[in-house]
Amino acid sequence: MLLPSPDRGPDPHEGRRAAVGILDSGCGEHPWLTTVVRDHPNLVGTPVCPESALVRDPEVHPDQHGPLDGMLDAVSGHGTFIAGVVRQSAPTADVYSWRVVASDGAISESELVAALAHVADLVHANVDDPTAGLRLDVLSLSLGYYHESPEDPAHDAMLRPVLHALAADGVAIVCSAGNESTDRPLFPAAFAAVPSPGAPVLAVGARNPNGTVALFSNTGDWVSCYALGASVVSTSPPFEGGLQPLARIPETVDADGRLRECRETVDPDSYVGGFAVWSGTSFAAPHLAGLLATGLAAAHGELPRHTDTDKASATAAQVAAQLLDR
Repeated sequence: MLLPSPDRGPDPHEGRRAAVGILDSGCGEHPWLTTVVRDHPNLVGTPVCPESALVRDPEVHPDQHGPLDGMLDAVSGHGTFIAGVVRQSAPTADVYSWRVVASDGAISESELVAALAHVADLVHANVDDPTAGLRLDVLSLSLGYYHESPEDPAHDAMLRPVLHALAADGVAIVCSAGNESTDRPLFPAAFAAVPSPGAPVLAVGARNPNGTVALFSNTGDWVSCYALGASVVSTSPPFEGGLQPLARIPETVDADGRLRECRETVDPDSYVGGFAVWSGTSFAAPHLAGLLATGLAAAHGELPRHTDTDKASATAAQVAAQLLDR
């Protein structure tokens, strides 16, 4: 770690911090996230999705699929990395992170709907009683699926109403567009192209550090915008996989008796330093989600504890429009 964690700023006097929710593989321990990633009383000890309780935490156990192959699983550390992206683009915000996918990234549509419905219920409870529910301003979703028959009107009968319920309660939803270099609609991101009441639903593709669209990024008229998503640096659990440095000279003692320390190239799957470099629209989405949360905090000063859904939705739409204009 070369730099200190981003400054949280002073605690609010009467209002609250902006809040970003993440449904992903959970969040591991990291110094940047210890005081930022929150537990909600109604969720402590209760998995968002019951199926997620049947697998071990991929932010703690990174090699569950093929445990003898020495390779880290595909999305181990994914949720921690995403939380760190939000931490960087929204330094003053609170983060709520829920585990809904395993270390291979798999989640069924029914599991996703159940998880979103659970969060939507908590958010809706907060509308009438700020002490009873959960206040979210932005929800970041770095997951998705391709529907076999998107032209069938029934294809969105389960997922779309839940997203609309969250948006109607003032929660902006930011979804990753996918990494298959296709214009085929990925859901839930593709719902961004369908007008809905309430706060905006946005689909985010990935840009390279030089500003060009990343070759891996999905695209199409259903993608709302593009944000930095290639060669992103963010937080990681201190995992160490089975890959080895390309070249290594072991510790030796030369002819004069001097100790020569071990020298080696960078270990490609060692994250013991707490940080990693990763690419994907999975990281463009939380980047924009964090910017949106930062914009909401700036627009409100301190965000109110009681939810005026119409005002929250209008402000989210205004801030999102300003970000998209950039």
